[in-house]
Amino acid sequence: MSHRRSRLLTVLASSLALPLASITASFGDIVTLSSDASTKTSKDGLVRGTVISESTTKVEVKLGNTVTPIPSNEIVSIKYDGQPASLEQAQAKEAANSLMEAADLYKKAAAEASSKPFIAEDAAFGQARVMTELALNDASKAAEATDLLDKFSRTYKTGRHIAQALESLAKLQIARENYTGVEATLGQLAKLPGGDDRASILRIKILTRKGQTEQAIGELDKVIASAPEGSAKKRDAQLAKAESLVSLRKFGEAESLLNAVIKASPAEDAATQAAAHNSLGDCLKAAGRPKEALYAYLHTDLLFSKEKDEHARALAQLAQLWKDPQLNRPDRAEEALERLKQEYPRSHFLSGASSGR
Repeated sequence: MSHRRSRLLTVLASSLALPLASITASFGDIVTLSSDASTKTSKDGLVRGTVISESTTKVEVKLGNTVTPIPSNEIVSIKYDGQPASLEQAQAKEAANSLMEAADLYKKAAAEASSKPFIAEDAAFGQARVMTELALNDASKAAEATDLLDKFSRTYKTGRHIAQALESLAKLQIARENYTGVEATLGQLAKLPGGDDRASILRIKILTRKGQTEQAIGELDKVIASAPEGSAKKRDAQLAKAESLVSLRKFGEAESLLNAVIKASPAEDAATQAAAHNSLGDCLKAAGRPKEALYAYLHTDLLFSKEKDEHARALAQLAQLWKDPQLNRPDRAEEALERLKQEYPRSHFLSGASSGR
């Protein structure tokens, strides 16, 4: 802390008859919570103080003599006091979709914060998360991303990011058809608080990938029936079921289910909204309704573009749909394709968009 800032805080403390510690605490860590968080916060939805512990289940934040426990799954992000500039730079690059630069900066931040375990973990997961996103769009990155996630999962077994790391690892293993590896990963995930729900959905997705679609739908119906209304478990099962119904050409059932998910999910839940609108677009396109499908994909493009993989998926579909005889806008198709190439040059969606599949 600079001498000038220290003097200013001392003067403020004296004038307000408050201990200096109560003022300096306001310059501590800042925790941003999800919109549906149960934790009571200030009006801006933030919790301020000093993070004193992190675990799979909760993060504890101390302000003065008060300690606030926050469920780990309600936390969107934490801005740590004293975090290296490289961490903020990495986050900015990730937001701008400069993923390789972001990965390098996250790696640098983890090294620079080696003496600050919470920050080091956050940076290490940032690198693994970004590499996973790259790998899902570029198979040549899959081995590196898998190694990073595997190392992270072994290093931070009780950290607040472990569930997300294991889920990301499982998705990569499914994409690479490493079913032996994914069973071990899902076994670890199922042991975590709330992890059994996610593991069960991913196991059902494996059935779909293996072509056992009817069996998968039967399992998903059980999950939907037992899951609490409005829960993430129910929502994820509904999305997975809709995708399976489309593959079986049961378009009416799939459309109704997807519209229900869209209506039930808050607008700020970009991950769900983007996935649901894209799946709705897939359903309408397969049903021979290109104009309605176009609007579904445009929702993702215009409102939920921060969800990178889903945004690339939407652009690829728009590049095809604009060429449909009912729409006949090859100029718009070319524009969507160019945006896909520019924003997601390594996306696996590029080949389908270019070939018209």
